[in-house]
Amino acid sequence: MGVEAHVTLMDRQTFKLVCEQCGSLTVALPIEAQPDPCSILKCGRCGSPRGTLQSLRDTSIQEGIRHPV
Repeated sequence: MGVEAHVTLMDRQTFKLVCEQCGSLTVALPIEAQPDPCSILKCGRCGSPRGTLQSLRDTSIQEGIRHPV
């Protein structure tokens, strides 16, 4: 069973700024040119799921950060 299978619906809706497993702030971003908003972002250190690309965008919008598209 992959890491993605352990991501609950709530995990996908809320982006975790700090990894719950290792405490890291780094995020491994998708390498596709046009990544799917449902792409799961993982911790850059341990690979634990942190949320989706859309949840990261939603978090940045709530904080007033402007971003393209």
